[in-house]
Amino acid sequence: MRIVVKDKVLKACKRGERMAQQALYKACFQPLLNICMRYKNNEEDGVAILNDAFLKILTNIESLDPSIPFEAWAKRITINCCINDYRKLRSKPEVLSYDDEYVREPSIHAFEIEEEDHVGITLKKLKELLKKVPASSQEVFQLYILEGYSHKEIAEILKISEGTSKWHLNNARGKLKEMIVDSQNRISRIAL
Repeated sequence: MRIVVKDKVLKACKRGERMAQQALYKACFQPLLNICMRYKNNEEDGVAILNDAFLKILTNIESLDPSIPFEAWAKRITINCCINDYRKLRSKPEVLSYDDEYVREPSIHAFEIEEEDHVGITLKKLKELLKKVPASSQEVFQLYILEGYSHKEIAEILKISEGTSKWHLNNARGKLKEMIVDSQNRISRIAL
């Protein structure tokens, strides 16, 4: 979903006009909430991060370089807010349990997120399944698969090693693959 904002609205926001800020918020709400919902399990938490991101957008809008598209700039701020939220939550200890089978490289390497792919997975279903993956692995999966970061960039962002980033990605893929196979098995048993 794209953010469509007229230049006059951005200029009015730079002057601090409240009506323009409200119009900008309405234009940004759904596209930026979609980004936040990739990182959060419920809409309330997603909106909280969105509001933090929008505050940063309004606070820093005067420094927006005219050569940079507003949409890309706003999305980058939102993603950074999601990452900062993850870092805050990461300071709480998390217990990870895994079997040796999750360390192996699974056969699913990426997902088609616009339409159903060969295993019948949609972005909505992927998001539902991803909520069941441990938070650290979920974060790495989202940054790598959905946002397109490299393992080196993820390691820098999350302050972990590249190897740990790769492990979390493989862990998420393994758990997702298992859930997809289980789901397909249940469907085929029902069909019989």
